[in-house]
Amino acid sequence: MKLFKNKIFLIFFALTVLIGTGCFLMGSDKQIDFSADVKPIINKKCITCHGGVRAKSGFSLLFHDEALAKAKSGKPAIIPGDPDASELIRRISINDPDERMPYKHPPLSKQEIDIFRRWIKQGAKWGDHWAYLPVKKTAVPEVENVWIVQLYPRNQRLPRGQL
Repeated sequence: MKLFKNKIFLIFFALTVLIGTGCFLMGSDKQIDFSADVKPIINKKCITCHGGVRAKSGFSLLFHDEALAKAKSGKPAIIPGDPDASELIRRISINDPDERMPYKHPPLSKQEIDIFRRWIKQGAKWGDHWAYLPVKKTAVPEVENVWIVQLYPRNQRLPRGQL
């Protein structure tokens, strides 16, 4: 009986490990969204030194063309499609506190570094600010509740302050 319980435990454990590994590997191929994934990290940990007027070492993350331009070193910090050749990945991953970014601040987490790595690998696509996107017309949903249709027929405005 004890041998049977051990086999069940081992099978359960093996399945859990396989499913967990599969979920992890599938999640790493997720498309990185600049506005949702990358920009919050930049705004929190990078923009004070590498944004606009304060483009230290000639590197700014404020606009796409500036982020891909050559820095003071003469080479670009971000090379779309090639995170291993990108100076940004080297600087956020390195252990030397004199070279690591953010400088004199806590290092980025492994998850944040992975987001940058995957974003660069996927082409370092920049997201447009929501204010510059064209407005899309949204279809009015069909109402199925009879009482709502009876109280508020189509094309009739709702009384002020009511849904």
